[in-house]
Amino acid sequence: MTVLTTDGGADTRRRGVTLPRVLHSEWIKLSSVRALTVGLAATAVLLMALGPLSSSAMAKTFAAGTEIDDAPFVPTTPVGAVLGGVFFAQLLTGALGVLFMSTEYATGMIRASLAAVPTRLPLLWGKALVFGAVVATVSAISVAVSFLGSVPLLDGQGVAPSLSDPGVLRALTATPAYLAGIGLIGIALAVLMRSTALAVTTVCFAVFLLDSLAGLLPASLADEVTPYLPATTGKAMLTVQNQPDLLDPLPACLVFAGYVIASLAAAGVALARRDA
Repeated sequence: MTVLTTDGGADTRRRGVTLPRVLHSEWIKLSSVRALTVGLAATAVLLMALGPLSSSAMAKTFAAGTEIDDAPFVPTTPVGAVLGGVFFAQLLTGALGVLFMSTEYATGMIRASLAAVPTRLPLLWGKALVFGAVVATVSAISVAVSFLGSVPLLDGQGVAPSLSDPGVLRALTATPAYLAGIGLIGIALAVLMRSTALAVTTVCFAVFLLDSLAGLLPASLADEVTPYLPATTGKAMLTVQNQPDLLDPLPACLVFAGYVIASLAAAGVALARRDA
């Protein structure tokens, strides 16, 4: 691009595509789509509200002398109560990740975006970085608020979690990473499928149904497969104490990161090779 200087001369410096400019562009897109901003706000509300509500239900269960395993819809651990909103927030962040990318295909904006970023791949990395950072930030703040609101409710029954307890801080800090990862998988699916409905359906299937359907397999095979499914690895990441039917937190984190990286890599190949 040639720019005229104030003295009428020509400045031959080129203003090429850089990652900061791509990130700024993607931030403008994210903040200007009302459905995305409302969805992110809804995610924050779910995390901040359902945690204390679940903690209140747990406290009432203990106060009534009821066995926690016999109380329906009540989390079985204090940290599980604090993170009571994650079950629904993961679906919402996955759907928002799909929407962030699929909107470009639905409106035809993808042609303009690829014309502005002809190498294509920086567009995908920019979307992933912006969306992942926003979801992680919103989730981290919301989880902190949920924790602060839940502890006084559980403290009266002597079951309030403390950040110094083994595994508590890890589970709380893994939550934003898990939710951001689900959103990134949503972005990748939107690139691969170029259909909002199909990509959202796939996210819902992976989060809610896949591990349940694995139970239809022969027991020996199901025990081997289920711990490595996306939602099950997320559950292991957010669990304070290791459970025999789940992976340990660190291997679970690595497996889940593998899903995220593999999905984004497949999306990058598709974006680079296919027509807009």
